[in-house]
Amino acid sequence: MNPQDTPQHDKQPTNSAIPSPPATLLVVGTGAVGGFYGAALARAGVQVSTVHRSDADHVRAHGIRIEGLQGDLHFQPHRVFSRVEEIDTPPDYLLVTLKALPDPPVADIIRPAVGPRTVIILLQNGLGVEEPIQRAFPHNEVITALAFVCLQKIAPGTIRHLCHGKITLGHHPAGITPAVRQLDAWFAAGGVPSHMTETPATARWIKLVWNAAFNPVSVLAGDVTTAEILGVPAGEKLVTRIMQEVIDVAQALGHRFSDTLIEDHLRATRSIPPYHTSMALDHLAGRPLETEVILGAALEAARATSVPTPLLEGVYTLMTLLEKSEKRP
Repeated sequence: MNPQDTPQHDKQPTNSAIPSPPATLLVVGTGAVGGFYGAALARAGVQVSTVHRSDADHVRAHGIRIEGLQGDLHFQPHRVFSRVEEIDTPPDYLLVTLKALPDPPVADIIRPAVGPRTVIILLQNGLGVEEPIQRAFPHNEVITALAFVCLQKIAPGTIRHLCHGKITLGHHPAGITPAVRQLDAWFAAGGVPSHMTETPATARWIKLVWNAAFNPVSVLAGDVTTAEILGVPAGEKLVTRIMQEVIDVAQALGHRFSDTLIEDHLRATRSIPPYHTSMALDHLAGRPLETEVILGAALEAARATSVPTPLLEGVYTLMTLLEKSEKRP
């Protein structure tokens, strides 16, 4: 038989004709944030699996539903796990959306899922979350991810998306790598506005300027919303002064911001519906609070730079007293 007479089904496809398998990503800490951004990456064609502390059975059966301004969206993870220890194959990317709490260490939680080439993405609040991960996994790329979004988990496997969603990405400690560019493209394809930054450490301080003011004040004022804080002149003045203290500390460390940063934060906050901060939601649910990584870390930096931060110190003291009193039997 001549080569040209060979039946088509006997020809072996070339490597270029074999589609590449989708990239794999595992979300650890799949609450509102992890579910929302995991769904966006899945829409972009990433094979997304999830780890759930309490909703695993529900999500296996029903997936994750996101109620948003554009109607309901449904996300069915590729695989659903109850514990990280169940992971049998390390993912290409590991998206960490756990609360940034001191115990247990995040590195210990994620270790069973980290392979030699796994890219670790830390989508967490506060300062200093990258360093312990980089020490624990010195040969893995670590990416800083910061989100400005209003989300609430309202039932098992059900997330309410109130507004916003922009995510900022950068290689830790600085720069933009191919992995950062790939994530940026996936988020954009999944419908999430994405921004890459050469200076993720500065971007983390920008997020802290808002978090250090609105999160603890919302709790100490009685788990009030952002609208209630800004609804009285004294509330707006208080968060403004706290934000300025954080800016002073960051600038002493060499970070540079827009002169309109505080007003930009206030304008963005006024533009959202009345919203309970993540710390207020945690407090209402009786969960541990991210006091140390948000306020404690900022005060540690203030002491190192000798910048006075009386309001930060006062708010931190009140938060620690509140948490201590609520732990009493």
